[in-house]
Amino acid sequence: MVRAVEARQEPIRVLVVDDEDDSRTLLVEMLSETGEVIVAGTASSPGEAIEVAGVVHPDVVLIDWIMPDGGGPKAATDIVAASPSTRVLGVSAGDPTQASHEMMMGGAHGFLPKGSSVEQLVDAIRSVARF
Repeated sequence: MVRAVEARQEPIRVLVVDDEDDSRTLLVEMLSETGEVIVAGTASSPGEAIEVAGVVHPDVVLIDWIMPDGGGPKAATDIVAASPSTRVLGVSAGDPTQASHEMMMGGAHGFLPKGSSVEQLVDAIRSVARF
């Protein structure tokens, strides 16, 4: 099955979620420079992410693993329920083994450590958008 993102050849719409302003801003700046991704919105908490995802229906939600109120793993489940066509990509500066396990158990479609290159980030977004 070919996802609509791939068939349209349009930029992938991404919602960036991180409770740290500096991290969120850096991710937005990195993605904005690629030409392959459009930042459809930002959120600073899991609750806000769920609400925004339900309104803008991004192709991918890029979400931090550790945040208040259950963080990325809890939000992943609720985001997919609010926007079933949305895919979730977890990110974290923490232990990548634990973070990826918890994100995937929460319903994320992929995981990438913070500090990855822009190319790795875009590749991961592209990959989960086609999932």
